[in-house]
Amino acid sequence: MDREYIYIAKKLLINPLRVPRHNGEFTASFIEYLKLLYTPEEAGIVKHLSPLPVFTSTEELAHKTGLEEKKVTEILASLLKRNRLTGMGNMFALSPIPILLNIHQFHNETEADDLKAAALYLDFFIEKTYSRYYETSEKGTPIFRAIPVGKTIETKERVLSYEEAEQYIRSMKHDNFCLVPCPCRNRMEKLGIRECKNKFDIAYCLMLGISAIHFQSIGMGQKVTKNEAVSYVKEMIDKGLICNTDNAMAKNSIICLCCGCCCSQVRGRTRWNNMDAVAPSNFIPRSDDNCLACGKCEKRCMLGAITIDKTEKKVIIEEEKCIGCGVCAAGCTRNALKLVRQRENEPFATSGKMLKVIDSENLL
Repeated sequence: MDREYIYIAKKLLINPLRVPRHNGEFTASFIEYLKLLYTPEEAGIVKHLSPLPVFTSTEELAHKTGLEEKKVTEILASLLKRNRLTGMGNMFALSPIPILLNIHQFHNETEADDLKAAALYLDFFIEKTYSRYYETSEKGTPIFRAIPVGKTIETKERVLSYEEAEQYIRSMKHDNFCLVPCPCRNRMEKLGIRECKNKFDIAYCLMLGISAIHFQSIGMGQKVTKNEAVSYVKEMIDKGLICNTDNAMAKNSIICLCCGCCCSQVRGRTRWNNMDAVAPSNFIPRSDDNCLACGKCEKRCMLGAITIDKTEKKVIIEEEKCIGCGVCAAGCTRNALKLVRQRENEPFATSGKMLKVIDSENLL
């Protein structure tokens, strides 16, 4: 009965994040999760799809399944509307793992299967430790990197466009931006265990480019202008959320505004002792003589990287914990804390590198 779903899992296995496995086998809770996404009839078609960026036509799928193309098109159109796959015209592909694992949490309302999906996530992601692969890929490379807050960077330092949130957004040559409810905080909210409930709103992730087009096309997400996107990111940083994006040189698909208790990536550093969960920016905060040792920066730091020496009126930074996000400095009313370039970390991937596609017909 699970054969079709195991086949889909094997298809997804070729992506850099892999899929949840435990002791060399596909995690049972993940297979159950796939059953929430696809009925047996749907799975019989979906198993013939490949992960992005490889698309398969409805004509080819009809040939492989023995179904009429009209029937295949109807089923895939329904799946696309429910965010279960990615499509362009009559071409379809399996969505990226970060979308598939969060399908039930991109909306604030608690709908059918949302709580079951969240409970299965707790098992395969946390209990069975898939979180480490999700955060750092099979090779242990961080998937996310921190974007430092531009206004907190020492003026003498040169800031690369991808390292500063506003320049990062404004550098994009398109106007495809939309806000989608944060799936990480939504999941914990629906389970009734969100620790930051009285500190942060559910808020939104900022989808960029193709991701924005996808979410808008299925009726999810609020379209915003480039200026509105910049304003929203600044607002969330001022409230104390960490600004993260994909750890890649390409123009990326998402900017997340993360907390330390719900975020699938940041929790690697704050809860699961995975210091590679988020790649640090190239900056470290430093205080100057205007510092009053008030302790506000210490309270704002989610990583536990800051302590205050009240005798010396000095901010002490544990550099191995710090990701250089600038949330601490953004909250300094005396402007006594600045980010200073200390590292030269480079993103690990480029848009020109494509995944090697395995011959899916020989997976089983």
